[in-house]
Amino acid sequence: MRKSRFREEQKVKMVRETEQSSVAEVAKKHGVSVETLYRWRRAYGGMELPEVKRLRQLEQENTRLKKLLAERDLEVEVMKEIAAKKWSTCRHAASRWRTPERGAFHVGVHACF
Repeated sequence: MRKSRFREEQKVKMVRETEQSSVAEVAKKHGVSVETLYRWRRAYGGMELPEVKRLRQLEQENTRLKKLLAERDLEVEVMKEIAAKKWSTCRHAASRWRTPERGAFHVGVHACF
């Protein structure tokens, strides 16, 4: 996604200007489209500057937490795969020890881990 050339504070100020004059005049003055100002009005309409800063902080924290969760989920999946491979190897080795020729209670040593 392309980075905006305006900070959130500037966007809020432009939206505030649209309350005093027309959207078309503000758009022409700042070199943005009318549609962009309407989009910003929808996003930042009733917000003040401290609220916008807090929103940005929360979005950054949310992004960080999503990354941490994705990494943790990946680690869990890897651990599940490792555990499944160990158990399937153990079951395979155990089936070799319980053959009809050797009897049901054949004593054998096998380490699964």
